[in-house]
Amino acid sequence: MPGGLGYLRADLHIHTALSPCAESEMTPAAIMEEARRKGVGLVGITDHNSAENAVACLRAGARSGVHVLPGMEVQTREEIHVLTFFGSIEPLMDWQQEVYAHLPAERNREEFFGEQLILDEEGGITGKCSRLLLTSTDLSLAEVVRRTQELGGLVIPAHIDRPSYSLIRNLGFVPPGLHVNALELSPHISRDEAYTRFPWTRAFPLITSSDAHRLREIHGRTVLCIGDDLGGAISRATGGDIDGAGLAALFGEFILCLASRAGRFVDTLWWEPMNHLNQSI
Repeated sequence: MPGGLGYLRADLHIHTALSPCAESEMTPAAIMEEARRKGVGLVGITDHNSAENAVACLRAGARSGVHVLPGMEVQTREEIHVLTFFGSIEPLMDWQQEVYAHLPAERNREEFFGEQLILDEEGGITGKCSRLLLTSTDLSLAEVVRRTQELGGLVIPAHIDRPSYSLIRNLGFVPPGLHVNALELSPHISRDEAYTRFPWTRAFPLITSSDAHRLREIHGRTVLCIGDDLGGAISRATGGDIDGAGLAALFGEFILCLASRAGRFVDTLWWEPMNHLNQSI
């Protein structure tokens, strides 16, 4: 009912064809159609060290009825992958410029790493990112957390259970005083298994995401309990615009879910691991 609570399945770690390790099929329109077909109502767009396709994905999401949280997967100097999300495009673009300034001055070599495609909402190629994205910045984990939050964003260390590019593999724990908003599990571990193997994770909200580099990998194992009429509220607030009050409303609901406030919460679903799910970077 209006003013009540509803549920939204989410996959908050999806790469577009901007990430050189992603398939060319990962266009904004194709991602939204795959999510819609699978009943995933919210996707996070998190390319490696760049957000060049965020606006195109927001436009594709608005056309398909899939909500989009724009963000970026930053690789710290400790080689830890960190998801960063924002409730507006402007601070995300500011963050992108900061991240670019902390990447090595190297050009992407397509023959080794793959293309880094900048796309429109339908998947048309509008350009290529020439800088090397598949590498570490010289920003520390603490610096990524601090600057993202200073810009108004959220920070979620990615796939913490993985044997590479993860918080547990590289540090073993969340450093004292480091205030992250949640932790992400890969599809290969359940929440209960994470609690058993890493008891300290009980202190944090947990999400499960696909880290999809291919369309078939998209899933909705994270469930958000949100305001029941979120889509209508966003439409009324923005008149259908992709940014502004609508995106801010979505971002605000996500914050409430992670903080378990106002009756909101986040939960994870579990079923047997599927061999085709992504295990790459």
